Amino acid sequence: MVTSSPSCQLSIAFYVTRDLFHILLLVAVCSTCYSQEDLLMLQKRNRHKNAYYKVGDEISFRVKGSKSRMTSQIVGFRDSTILFSDYEVDLNQISSIYIDDKTKWWLRYKIEQLFFLAGSAYLLVDILNNKQLSKETAIIGGTSIGIGLLARLIIGNRIKLKGRTRLRIIIF
Repeated sequence: MVTSSPSCQLSIAFYVTRDLFHILLLVAVCSTCYSQEDLLMLQKRNRHKNAYYKVGDEISFRVKGSKSRMTSQIVGFRDSTILFSDYEVDLNQISSIYIDDKTKWWLRYKIEQLFFLAGSAYLLVDILNNKQLSKETAIIGGTSIGIGLLARLIIGNRIKLKGRTRLRIIIF
């Protein structure tokens, strides 16, 4: 009968535990690889402006030939179709996407806020410093506020899908 020493039994237990840990780590990594989700990407080609929508996100859009705004929660994606709870829409039928939390950070839609806040802050700081409003400050601050309000009217709240701006479905 062959008996092994305690140190030999310890080293065997170490190797078995190590191999088991490696197998569990491999299973964990592989399971996260397969759990990637499908995405809808609003892409501005040749620029670094992309917005990603996943299943469960709410999106507002306009369909070609219609002037009404449609807002629904995304249920899933198929080839070139977005699935909602009651209906599905082909990507080619969407004419524009409305501004939301994912796209309002684009500089184009920040101009109105930047000019309005800058003009208001300029007026406020000058009044606090000088205890009165000078003519030059009123002109500069008022012009900045006016540009912000004008930008609000001109820019709009939709991103039109034409030219370099398009929707793509990314299926993993």
